[in-house]
Amino acid sequence: MHPTILGIIAAILSVIVAILIEGASFRSFLHLPAFLLIVGGTLGATIASFSLSQLGRAIRDLRNSLFEKEPLDLQSIFFKFWEKARKEGLLSLEEEAKRLQHPFLQKGIQLIVDGSDPRTIEEILWEAHEESEKKDLRSAKVFETAAGFSPTIGIIGTVLGLVTVLENLEGGTRVLGQGIATAFIATFYGIAFANLIFLPLAYQLRSFSKKQSNERQAIFRGVLALQSGENRRILAERIEPFLDK
Repeated sequence: MHPTILGIIAAILSVIVAILIEGASFRSFLHLPAFLLIVGGTLGATIASFSLSQLGRAIRDLRNSLFEKEPLDLQSIFFKFWEKARKEGLLSLEEEAKRLQHPFLQKGIQLIVDGSDPRTIEEILWEAHEESEKKDLRSAKVFETAAGFSPTIGIIGTVLGLVTVLENLEGGTRVLGQGIATAFIATFYGIAFANLIFLPLAYQLRSFSKKQSNERQAIFRGVLALQSGENRRILAERIEPFLDK
């Protein structure tokens, strides 16, 4: 199981244990209207803040980050390309490029095969890298935005609950106390969702975005080194700082 999922589960369990240790009734914290308000309100406000394509990419990026595949062994891949190019020339990499499953790496190798000059390759790959990085960080922003809405909507729920309580003051002190406690459940849900779920997922996406960025930068520098005919040791030095340790 991914550490982020384990961490979220551990955080939620710690809150449950704290409630039980305090001697409070766990059922008091189960309030369907407050739950629906936080989930529905946060979801609606977040959807209103982004396009459907951005929301779809955020969900896809989250899935990829939590269930990410084994990272590419870029050093071995580039050494293989270097050996083939040294023996058969850069044009021999065309078939290798067609078999690649990594779009950014495929783009870089194809640019070499097409005979593009180093400046053109550098500009195209760097622009593609920057655009991908913007989209990756926007995915994290979706969950950060949800984390910002959630506590505020919780306060809205609490105010609504207090208004209802104040309209029914004739119920006595006990009923009044229960009503106020129930009203504050919405704030509890709002803060809990923001800090136990949305923010950890946002930070996970930012961490994943950094890994993706490093991978693209390693490819970027490897492609340029390959195209310029640098030796194997220099090729390794170019990409090594960006490899995931």
